[in-house]
Amino acid sequence: MLVNRMSYVIFFKGKDVLNSLEALPLDVAYVSKKKRFVVIYADKTKEEHIKNALKKVKGFKGFSPSQIFDESLNFDVK
Repeated sequence: MLVNRMSYVIFFKGKDVLNSLEALPLDVAYVSKKKRFVVIYADKTKEEHIKNALKKVKGFKGFSPSQIFDESLNFDVK
């Protein structure tokens, strides 16, 4: 079973987005409150679920794949 993890950047305005991230199936890697973005890791299959959940949150500005993520870091679980 191949584990497809992906790194995403979430842009926000306000604290509501940070509070709602705790309920989603993802791992927070970095939070910049000054520049208002969060770097997360999540399964590639849950990308649409995360986008749809964040669109409903007040203060959500954008969601995009991280440009620093290395695809070769995905691994196979046996």
